[in-house]
Amino acid sequence: MKLHLDLDSLPETHNIFTLENPHRIVIDLPSSRVSTLLSKELKARGTVRRIRYGKRNYDDLRVVLDVNGKPGEVSSRIYQFKGSNKKRLVVDLGMAPITAVEQDKPVDAADLRDIVVVIDAGHGGKDPGALGHRKTQEKDVTLKIATELYKKLRRVKGFNPVLIRDADQYLSLTARVQMARKSRADLLVSIHADAFPDKSAHGSSVYALSTKKPSSRAAELLARTENQADKLFGEIEVSDTRPHLNKTLIDLAQNAVLESSIECGDVILQHLDKVTDLHKPTVEQGGFAVLRAPDVPSLLIETAFISNPREERKLRSRRYQRKIAKALSDGVVDYFMANAPPDSVIASLVTKQAG
Repeated sequence: MKLHLDLDSLPETHNIFTLENPHRIVIDLPSSRVSTLLSKELKARGTVRRIRYGKRNYDDLRVVLDVNGKPGEVSSRIYQFKGSNKKRLVVDLGMAPITAVEQDKPVDAADLRDIVVVIDAGHGGKDPGALGHRKTQEKDVTLKIATELYKKLRRVKGFNPVLIRDADQYLSLTARVQMARKSRADLLVSIHADAFPDKSAHGSSVYALSTKKPSSRAAELLARTENQADKLFGEIEVSDTRPHLNKTLIDLAQNAVLESSIECGDVILQHLDKVTDLHKPTVEQGGFAVLRAPDVPSLLIETAFISNPREERKLRSRRYQRKIAKALSDGVVDYFMANAPPDSVIASLVTKQAG
């Protein structure tokens, strides 16, 4: 099966790779953007269940194909239309039409596990985080929302939420990442309520890691602010100049972890949009140190801007805290209902419902 993408200009390079659980084919096109007609032209058919696309690292385009069955060898070629500047990227998906459904080997119920969601309440202890006009401290707001999210996920069968902190205590950014990895987390959610120089800035945002330049000026400023915590309190030097860290980040960008982070972030944004304003309607990316676990999908949630007096009042409200926590919980559950690890209780429940 082949996919054709018509291009106005030829990118210097393109990258195509496959991901599993579920099976996907990913096409990255640097310095490219979507035609206004693309959403009408890209339609799933045959072995392709769904086609999605979105911006990556500010000016790159990513196209994701959800496919039925495991892809074989994926290849591509580009040719130019005669008498035109148009170029076509042809991707051979390496797949044949499915003629039979392969039955997975049943998993013993005793071997099934809960999905682990590690919840990080930003800041804490000697690090108060951002301060609102009414002296509201970010560390207090994030702990209340994190605790509400923990309570909601505990009520959902098949989920095991873990709080990084359940009291007013300081933990370095590195310690938070290490706790997520030690817990064998399926997802890390770091909750914040940051400040911004422009006090009119408002709305919730969802961030994933960026291995290149931030997706916006706001993402760059917020990441710089969050990463200052360890430097200010002398626990660890946060730097992007360490060769081994750069290698880790490059590797991370090329595997399923970052892809899963952004997919989950998209689902969470849809639920946040139901209960509050969004600062940006898409997942943004920045160099947040707390998101750097190389094997744990990780998201940073800016629940609102504590520097905005109106949003500070909302953040102090128990009702708003619960609304945000419910939106986060619903987003996490919806994502894993569609992307459950095969050895999880959720995957077993989904299989039973489908059958």
